[in-house]
Amino acid sequence: MTHKRVIVSNAATTVSISLRDEAATRGLGAALAAASAPGAVILLRGPLGAGKTTLVDGFTQAIGAGRATSPTFVIAHLYTGGRVSIWHVDLYRIDDTDEVAALDLVQYLGDDTISLVEWPDRASNFWPSDALVVELSVEGEGRRASIASRGKRWQSLPQHLHATGISS
Repeated sequence: MTHKRVIVSNAATTVSISLRDEAATRGLGAALAAASAPGAVILLRGPLGAGKTTLVDGFTQAIGAGRATSPTFVIAHLYTGGRVSIWHVDLYRIDDTDEVAALDLVQYLGDDTISLVEWPDRASNFWPSDALVVELSVEGEGRRASIASRGKRWQSLPQHLHATGISS
């Protein structure tokens, strides 16, 4: 993985990382797991096939909660058994605000869990302001991750990614 740039502003810090394959995407998930504490919310954006569930798989394995699978049809999976419980929410099948309201999304956010959400824009006004946003895009055979962080929770993330070898 190659770090391309870090932009710091009052609004957010953005890190852009090239991911050459699925192993690199899982590695990013593992690095984010190491930097995450209970109460964290990570929003995963990107087209179908960009690697959102692959990133979650690396995250859950690093936490010690086992392998992740896509919750597209059941909306959410709870992974336990690791150092912290993880909610993996997938809103791909959600079409309108009535469906969002019926989900009671607050049940998937907690001070004692970490929440990873695929397709978060389906409930765009719901997420906390300090949620980490990971935008995955396809670049040839690889992927690019643009990670935007706000607030104190994530202020050391660029340094953490550099220290773990995820960015240089």
